[in-house]
Amino acid sequence: MKLHHLLSVTLCSVALFFNVSALAQEETEDVATAAFPAAVDKGPEDALNRGNPRSSIAGFLTAASEFNWERSAEYLDLRDLPPEIAAIGGNELARQLNHVLSRSVWLDDYSVSDNPEGQKGDGLPSFRDELVKINTREDVITLWMQKVPRGDGVNIWKVSNRSVALVPELYQEFSYSAPVEKIRGWFPDDASFLGVEAFKWFILIALALVCWPAFRLLGIILSRLLSSPTKEVYPLVRSLFTGPLVFIAILVTVGTTLEQLGAGAYAQKVMKANTLPILAVVWGLWAAINLFRSYQQEKLFEKGRPGAAKLLQPLTTLLKLLVLIFGSLFWLSNLGINITTLLAGLGVGGLAVALALQKPIEDMMGALSIFTQASIRVGDLCRYGQEVGVVEDIGLRTTRLRTLTNTVVSIPNARIASVEVENLSYRTKIRYAPTLRLRYDTSPGQIRQINGAITNMLLSDSRVYDEPARVRFRDFAEDAILIEIYSFIRTTDFTEFLEIAEELNIGIMEIVQEAGAQFALPGRALHLEGGAQAASI
Repeated sequence: MKLHHLLSVTLCSVALFFNVSALAQEETEDVATAAFPAAVDKGPEDALNRGNPRSSIAGFLTAASEFNWERSAEYLDLRDLPPEIAAIGGNELARQLNHVLSRSVWLDDYSVSDNPEGQKGDGLPSFRDELVKINTREDVITLWMQKVPRGDGVNIWKVSNRSVALVPELYQEFSYSAPVEKIRGWFPDDASFLGVEAFKWFILIALALVCWPAFRLLGIILSRLLSSPTKEVYPLVRSLFTGPLVFIAILVTVGTTLEQLGAGAYAQKVMKANTLPILAVVWGLWAAINLFRSYQQEKLFEKGRPGAAKLLQPLTTLLKLLVLIFGSLFWLSNLGINITTLLAGLGVGGLAVALALQKPIEDMMGALSIFTQASIRVGDLCRYGQEVGVVEDIGLRTTRLRTLTNTVVSIPNARIASVEVENLSYRTKIRYAPTLRLRYDTSPGQIRQINGAITNMLLSDSRVYDEPARVRFRDFAEDAILIEIYSFIRTTDFTEFLEIAEELNIGIMEIVQEAGAQFALPGRALHLEGGAQAASI
């Protein structure tokens, strides 16, 4: 895949991210509120929504995503802090806490309650609630929310001073390395896009540009190991390994790096939609389906089954459509859209469509049965009912038969799959079985002579199988003596069979003529008795 193709896909995906973000802003729904479901009981009235633990931490994350550290500090309990901690200042403590949270926890890790009285049954006092657990190198640190007086007789929830006192130590552990800190100094602190700071964007883009040629080279090597340029499927193999799989590898690398750098609440909410991963997976599945189709078509052509190869095109197209639909539904679900109603509507609509397309679907299933069982193929000579002809085309709905009179008969595939169809092209030999009608004045000696001569003729002809090669006086008909010949010609070509049968028929006529016998004509002979009187009648 060319670089500009990859960039186009990436830009389109970023545009999708931007559109989602714009819609969220138009609905005046901040990220933290979307991440934490709205509380049933908001608690006491508060300008900063600190009436319950959940709304309080949501307000902190919202203010932090806007780099409003002064407002973020209003969600911290800064009372009774050790002097060295208090000297840092509320704004800086808020920034450090946001840094620690973005690098150590995900939105789903928060366990805060939406009850103004805190989580019930957790064994904690009613004025304290657990915020989140943070895994450090040596231990698991728990941060707390605590109900504190606002100053006007109303209690509100803030991050406890006990937890705030731990922030500088946690910040030291989760701080960036010297190179990252140097890059961070190149950009303003409040520069961000989609909740990700500018210096992080710089690192991620640089990493992607470095990884792209490396992963592409690895994809080329793998494609050469798994296939060969001399094979027809090699371009598709290379396209798979240098296109979607490279994109997926870059996404994994960039995503892992972003997790290490830390993503704020806003960025985490956007990432939760998994737009780029879903796009990459759908792209990869489409490429894999194309590769599978090409590989199977090549094998079917080698086996002389072009009809089955033709059917793979619409089947793989349907499979790709299903992949796109399920990918879209999964993406909508990640955006928080309830797809249950949508699925129910699709179910009812699908049922109506299925009823309307019952016959076409039956014909398509018939085509699938024909192709998978290979009962008939294009070019086969077949007998369907009273019609005999060559199969010209097997479509999704009908099969066209070119009859011996050069007309075309279109037969629904559902009928072919459900009734008896005789495939004459599958014969390994063609039967030659004429019945001779000799006159009744033929003597037994003539019959023996004729039978023996015809048998010798069949056995001496290399184009006729020795077994069976029977010539028998079979029956007495109303107007003839019947001699049956039963043998097989060494050919499957009907034109060649007609030529051989013609030579054999002429030989039989000569044998009958040499024996002094005659063929009987259809009719009746009237014998009159009674002398002259009878003859005159």
